[in-house]
Amino acid sequence: MTVEEKIEDALFARVATLELTPALPVAFPNLDFPGKAEGGSPRPKPATYLGVQHFPNRNVRIVIKGSGPHLRQGILQLTVVAELNTGHAVATKAAGEVAAHFPADLLLEIEDVQVRITQAPSIAGALRSDGSWDVPVSIQYECFA
Repeated sequence: MTVEEKIEDALFARVATLELTPALPVAFPNLDFPGKAEGGSPRPKPATYLGVQHFPNRNVRIVIKGSGPHLRQGILQLTVVAELNTGHAVATKAAGEVAAHFPADLLLEIEDVQVRITQAPSIAGALRSDGSWDVPVSIQYECFA
């Protein structure tokens, strides 16, 4: 397994342990969401859910030896996608719960790789789209590997 896979697996595993009140379905990258019903017909997209995106940044060489560890940084962005015209409270509450689940200095480990959350997550202002009220939560991380 590559370092990049391990970083993403560690981040996504933490997302999978997130318990929101009320619970929200999670849309992980490049997976069929919300999936299909038993008969094979597509399920309707839920009015409110949590979208997951991963934005790795460029690597930084920190030692002279090229095969040595590099600083690998990025952002895990979780977006609360809420139904329009239901007020701000549902999305704001869920965004706060997401941020609390990823505190500064949280250490996530998978095999020989450690991923550290570098600061308190940033909750952006809500964005209104044609069909939803979106509140992005950006979680910055770093890894030396």
